[in-house]
Amino acid sequence: MGMLDNFNKQSLRKQHKETRLKMNQKNKHKKDRKIFEQVIKTESFNRSDVVLTYVSTDIEVNTHDIIKYSIKLGKKVAVPLSDKKTFQMSFYFINSIKNLKLGNFSILEPDINSAKLCDCSKLKNSICIVPGLVFDTNGYRIGYGKGYYDRFLNKFNGISMGLCYNYDLLPIIPHDKHDVPLDIIITENDIIALREE
Repeated sequence: MGMLDNFNKQSLRKQHKETRLKMNQKNKHKKDRKIFEQVIKTESFNRSDVVLTYVSTDIEVNTHDIIKYSIKLGKKVAVPLSDKKTFQMSFYFINSIKNLKLGNFSILEPDINSAKLCDCSKLKNSICIVPGLVFDTNGYRIGYGKGYYDRFLNKFNGISMGLCYNYDLLPIIPHDKHDVPLDIIITENDIIALREE
């Protein structure tokens, strides 16, 4: 990836972050609800025994309802804890949103005394719900620039699912060889399956 692509990534990241910050909260809630309904009707979600998911911040597609609903269905739910020194991410199982506490980057994180997911490569029937600011129709995403999810997804054998608003989905975005494309992109309007569910 060249300098121009790096510049474009930064520009897109900034632009879409600003758009989300200006989003009307009532409108956001409606879009979040539609995305939730799209997620829970996918075969990948319904077939999954384990749901790995980010815990949403105010500018991200809300995952709190997905977490609660998954737990209610009896699925195992794990959420990430990021290590700022190594730029690695580990997932820990939770039984409730109430198990979370404010951690790095002002994100709700699991207690390290919770059960840790030790080997994601052996997971069967699992999905990983991935955050991002911009996505494209080939499954590539622009996140926050730290690379946590790309490193994790390189070892993950389940279905990866990106959530975004319709205006965050572009035909193509810059990416490099380290970026891992996702299997499914979900917006309030569409489910784009890029790999067989």
